[in-house]
Amino acid sequence: MSSPDPSPLSGTLVIDLSGSVAGQYCGRMLAMNGARVVLVEPPGGSPVRGHGPQARDGESYLFRHLNQGKESICLDLDAEADAGVIGALLDRADVVIRDQRTHLPGPARERLVECVTGQFPQSVSYASWRATEMIQQALAGVMNQTGRIDREPIYGVGERASYAAGTTAYISVVSALRERRRSGRGQRVDATLFEAMAAVGQNLVSTYSYNGLAENRDRYPGFLAQLRCADGWITLFAIRNWPTLCHVFGHEEWLTDPRFAVQGDRLANWPVVVDLMQQNAAGRKCDELVAALQAGRVSAERIATVDGLVHGGQWAARHVLGEAGDGAGAQPVMRELYEISGARTSVRAPSPGFDASRADVLGSLR
Repeated sequence: MSSPDPSPLSGTLVIDLSGSVAGQYCGRMLAMNGARVVLVEPPGGSPVRGHGPQARDGESYLFRHLNQGKESICLDLDAEADAGVIGALLDRADVVIRDQRTHLPGPARERLVECVTGQFPQSVSYASWRATEMIQQALAGVMNQTGRIDREPIYGVGERASYAAGTTAYISVVSALRERRRSGRGQRVDATLFEAMAAVGQNLVSTYSYNGLAENRDRYPGFLAQLRCADGWITLFAIRNWPTLCHVFGHEEWLTDPRFAVQGDRLANWPVVVDLMQQNAAGRKCDELVAALQAGRVSAERIATVDGLVHGGQWAARHVLGEAGDGAGAQPVMRELYEISGARTSVRAPSPGFDASRADVLGSLR
């Protein structure tokens, strides 16, 4: 008996018509799970190819990350000459990913799962708006929580809203494929940056809707501290296991100090505790201090730099980074987002050159 294919989405054909980070990230995750994903690029290439920064070969690092494991073919959705190829691809596809402003040619296809990504839901008053990443973060309220209360909010860099929407789209597509096994019918699923960022805000929206309360950037009223050590920073959350804190920071007298007799007293005097912990932490190494705190079941971790993450033990143990391709064409990759026992869920190939897969795609249609 032959062993089953270890790829969860083996045999699934995905046509990625999107020109957005959210759509292409959805396609990347489907490719990591074994789907064949064909990125259809317009003449001149996907707009994501123009995003900086760029690698030495001139390729956008963002495009590379979003499209590793895919194939590329150049087709013009508005050109009659390409209409037959596009139609044939859609006829054979299980999934198509598109942006809100891109419409599918030809008749509806009953078994096709159509995934539409966009900025805003079409049912809201600002459906026609075009927003930057910063605007999406601000509208969702997440920026209202970041930074000092006496200064401007801090913008969370990167494409957070797009990645959140792309993840939502991926989950929706996989769910629709699972449902299709039962009904035999495809469906349309929508994922917008606005709705995804509302979810990223956790309970911000529901809390405000329920009782009108909103978070602000005032000091966190809990047992949280950031301490500067001799070789970096750590963060800790000490809502429990008070004796551990006393032992690790060398203040056994806190155990009998009336200022810290019960939890309410400790919270009222937490700034005093933080100042004393900081004096002790200044001469100690991050890893030593974190290990001691964790051994006593106090939540603590080193605040890692990017270099610290890349070369740190945790990423190595989890095999976060790897390579796709061989020789001069090899690319560093974020290898996999999660593992499924007995299945392959990692990047399989470098990002494609523009229109590099035309012969393979057309050949498979024939």
